Amino acid sequence: HLNVDQDDTELIIKKLNEIYTIPDDNQLTKNVSKLLSSIPNKKFASQLSQEMNSRIRQKVPDDKVPWSVKFPKYSPMNYTSWSVLHTSLDASSPKPFWADADFTEKSEELRKAKFNELDELEGKKIDRRSREAKYALGEKDGLPMNPRGRTGMKGRGLLGRFGPNLAADPIVSRWKKESGQFKTINNKKVLECVFIQRRDNHQWAIPGGMVEPGTEISMTLVKEFREEALNICQKDTEKANEMTNKLKTDLFSKGVTIYEGYVDDPRNTDNAWMETVAKNFHDETDSTYGFKLQGGDDACNSRWQECSSSMNLYASHKDFILKTVQKLNAHW
Repeated sequence: HLNVDQDDTELIIKKLNEIYTIPDDNQLTKNVSKLLSSIPNKKFASQLSQEMNSRIRQKVPDDKVPWSVKFPKYSPMNYTSWSVLHTSLDASSPKPFWADADFTEKSEELRKAKFNELDELEGKKIDRRSREAKYALGEKDGLPMNPRGRTGMKGRGLLGRFGPNLAADPIVSRWKKESGQFKTINNKKVLECVFIQRRDNHQWAIPGGMVEPGTEISMTLVKEFREEALNICQKDTEKANEMTNKLKTDLFSKGVTIYEGYVDDPRNTDNAWMETVAKNFHDETDSTYGFKLQGGDDACNSRWQECSSSMNLYASHKDFILKTVQKLNAHW
């Protein structure tokens, strides 16, 4: 029984240490994953998850990252989160709709998967093509191999699909104003963008999310901004539809692709990795001044923030902002 009270941190640590003594790697990772999923305090669970990552992820020297370089001692643990394999703490519960079946245990499902092609997942279209390059498949297991090389962990970790897991990141920007005038530094206008604070690790990030099966990238960009930055979710269908139409007309009708490809994300594994399409939607008509920002869905806060070289953002998001600043010739 792994379900523990959110305040009993000593018991959680004790159980975690007991699990780490399990000699079987697969059983160890399953038990750790189930324990983390059972903790009601998600912030604490996230901290433990990061600790677990550092413990079970094999360290890979920079010169041994490429698959082309031999690394005889490379023997990473196979880890896939319980939340990717099941929808509840019940081991017989099904997988989430957005996740692949466990191909490591279901060879028939693996043979059906169309890697490097457009495919279907439970009747809905998904794109298994990489924006990076055509990826290789393992000679022994037939699973996708990360195009950037070794990561120190096999399996899917926290990611739903083997191979590329596509996200969409809307970069909503405008020129910063002070006393009704554009703010400038060294004769360059200052750009500000919308950022959300993630619930899982409290880092600031671009509002975005995964492209779900059967969903177009363009719709995901609008949906994620609406839900994470404006806190307008599907529960209020009328208001959600109204805001979706307004966003499409006033802001998201024109966008410039800033980046499309692989993302250096802490969740990446040897068999699953993050890729994204980051698009900039720049407000030249001041329409965003009518939006009320409020964190929602996976975000606890949202705000307009001045873009500068000193900002600290999640994963590769600072790189996307820098590309946006350069494209608009703004101050950095």
